[in-house]
Amino acid sequence: MTIVGGIDSLAYRSPALKWPPSGKLLLCVCLLTGSLLSRTVYGPLIVLVAGLALFLYSVRLKVPLFVIYLISGIILFNLLGIAIIAVTQAGAPLYTVSLAGIQVSVTHGGIALATLVFLRSLAGLFVVLFFASSTPVPHIFSALTRLGLPAYIAEIAILVYRYSFMILEQSVQMTNAAACRLGFSGRRRAMRTTGVLAANLFVRSLEFAERSQYALQSRNFSGEFPVFRKPGAMNARWVLCSCAALATVFVAGNYL
Repeated sequence: MTIVGGIDSLAYRSPALKWPPSGKLLLCVCLLTGSLLSRTVYGPLIVLVAGLALFLYSVRLKVPLFVIYLISGIILFNLLGIAIIAVTQAGAPLYTVSLAGIQVSVTHGGIALATLVFLRSLAGLFVVLFFASSTPVPHIFSALTRLGLPAYIAEIAILVYRYSFMILEQSVQMTNAAACRLGFSGRRRAMRTTGVLAANLFVRSLEFAERSQYALQSRNFSGEFPVFRKPGAMNARWVLCSCAALATVFVAGNYL
């Protein structure tokens, strides 16, 4: 299963497919906003639990393999970032280690900030995964236009969202091909292979964009994504639920 086909397949099989796309978008935005406004870990922790529960409900507790790879890669990247945060914050050192003659210290403030950033990133990841795995592309376009976003901006956002997964799929294929040819055996060869892959991916992205434009023109694409089976309509309950979620996360993240 490809990444693009997998995302679409998850969205159309999701039990949350018929939920109002505008309501899901508003709920996700409120959860992410509450997580970013929190000064303690309690707010992002609540959002993480809520996002994980919604995502597991959307995929019926069956997480596809490519989603597991995606989550693992993002977590590893975040671990590198929080490690840098933990050792660059000033304060009284809690633990000091010597690396190549350089004293690296971890402070209490660094650990607190790194934990907060890590929980925020995980919370945002699962909230976005819930929205992506339960909302097809035509529903996303409908939700953006109903929120008052101009059609041409919504079109650009949808195309970027859609083709980013295709570029990600190409990068995975190129990386696997290079690994099969022992392109990552050794530090020097791995650095050279990474540079070659980055350059080739840029060129392929330009070629892919040109082919995609021709494909859209051949299908008489007019800038709209028709919805054949319309989901539920936005109502006051979704607004109240989203505002309540934002208030709960904000209070928990700032006053607990």
